[in-house]
Amino acid sequence: MYPLRQSRRFFHTTLVQLAKKPSKKGKASKSSNTSSSSNIHALLGRSSSKLSVGIVGLANVGKSTFFQSITKSTLGNPNNYPFATVDPEEALYKVPSEKLDTLASIYGSEKVFPSYLKIVDIAGLVRNASKGEGLGNQFLNDIRNVDGIFQVVRGFDDEEVTHVELTVDPVRDLEIVSDELLLKDLDTVEGALERNKKGMKSMKANDRKEIERENEILEKLSEIMMEKGRLLNHTGWTEEEVNVVNQHKFLTAKPTLYLLNVSKEDYLSGQNKYFDDVKAWLKEHSPNEKVVMFSADHEHDFVESTQRSSVIDDMVKEMKSLLNLISFYTCGPIEAREWNVKLGSSAPEGAGMIHTDLQKGFLNCSVWKYDNIVENKDMVVKGVVDKSVKFDKHGKGYEIEDGDIMLIHAVGGKTR
Repeated sequence: MYPLRQSRRFFHTTLVQLAKKPSKKGKASKSSNTSSSSNIHALLGRSSSKLSVGIVGLANVGKSTFFQSITKSTLGNPNNYPFATVDPEEALYKVPSEKLDTLASIYGSEKVFPSYLKIVDIAGLVRNASKGEGLGNQFLNDIRNVDGIFQVVRGFDDEEVTHVELTVDPVRDLEIVSDELLLKDLDTVEGALERNKKGMKSMKANDRKEIERENEILEKLSEIMMEKGRLLNHTGWTEEEVNVVNQHKFLTAKPTLYLLNVSKEDYLSGQNKYFDDVKAWLKEHSPNEKVVMFSADHEHDFVESTQRSSVIDDMVKEMKSLLNLISFYTCGPIEAREWNVKLGSSAPEGAGMIHTDLQKGFLNCSVWKYDNIVENKDMVVKGVVDKSVKFDKHGKGYEIEDGDIMLIHAVGGKTR
């Protein structure tokens, strides 16, 4: 049906070339060399700071065991047969933050409030899920509702744990999942084009032009995906194209961290016979994405322990980065709190994370840089920064930077 074995390197080349072609009206699209400030606002995915990550993979590869490990919970259903998980389970994971811990110590804060990431355990996929096999559309719709993907790939041999494909082959499994997501995205494009073309018949001229432009972008995406491409979060997209991609929540546009689930012995030795093959596959097909070797069984041993896993912490930090989330902080003697915002968020948008009244009445903000506070920690007395410590005042146009310590000023003398 589709040439699904084409290399994704061709996709990347095609995408850049198409992005540089002029539109039918003669206007050139923005190239990948546009400035970072203009591209910051053209990010794939939701602009919300409350983002979620789905644990995805073929049925029975260790997703639920990983979910229990990452959330330190007994949620999920880690049985050794396919489709033990049907309805998605959700839990919150505290995002590790050395900066927050350091700031809380410097400010002498009584309470510390970290940020959290929602983790969703999604039912397993099987070959032909896009045609309704297994849990089919339920699985694919659950992926549509998350913002990022932890894709678990089986890299351990165990005759007692059934594999839906009967044999262990991580590269084959990667291709199955990738193909099913891509086929679903192609169906989404075809459905949207059909609906738009039907609806255009009763539209006014101006509205029709807008839909015609959306159709041009959808047809471009279809052409790219037909060559076995993936929609990646890269700087080649124009803001107009990003809006269309985000509107339709394409599955292959979601940032993905690949997790090779190996045996305890392989994890502790740092060697696995499948790891190099998985790396080679990603290098050829998705060179911007990473694979991490871990053992769900090994991590599961710490579910009832107070000890945190550095491996899982690193996974969550990497996913936070892939989701284009940054952090700012509000600090004082009573509390130190971390707030997640999307890269490129304005100061009023950050204020809205704290309280909608602060966003509505935003006047300006005082901003200290993390490194400057650390260098002058002796100048922070009883949670108050000495006036001699450098800070900047910004208005509504300020874009929050990772690590900012902010004091929001709003109408009515409200500060936070």
